[in-house]
Amino acid sequence: THFDHQVQTSREKSAELLRKRIADLKPGLPVIVTGDFNADARNKAYAILTGDGFLTDTWTAAKTRKGEGLNSFNSFKEIGKNNIRIDWILTRGNITADSTELATFSKDGQFPSDHFPIVTSLRLED
Repeated sequence: THFDHQVQTSREKSAELLRKRIADLKPGLPVIVTGDFNADARNKAYAILTGDGFLTDTWTAAKTRKGEGLNSFNSFKEIGKNNIRIDWILTRGNITADSTELATFSKDGQFPSDHFPIVTSLRLED
């Protein structure tokens, strides 16, 4: 998914709609949601999706993390170190996050995207 980058109300409404759509799925069905949410974990949109345990953020749930404290948005310029992660992988159901990484790959000083990918090793449980 990709939430609005300018309007907070839009991000909140998007989170509410996403939550409703997931809630309408068959109970017990594993769910994985990835996206550029244009909001960090202090944002109300994040709370709407994860605050009551509805979805789990694989970043906080993973046993190991690489890239802690880094920003996931780089604007094609630099690796920010303000702990602003606006890209998330969220799950519901019997899914375990073993490890996660904010991958800061660049080649010859060039980033392939204005966001760093979040890479997570997930295990679907029976």
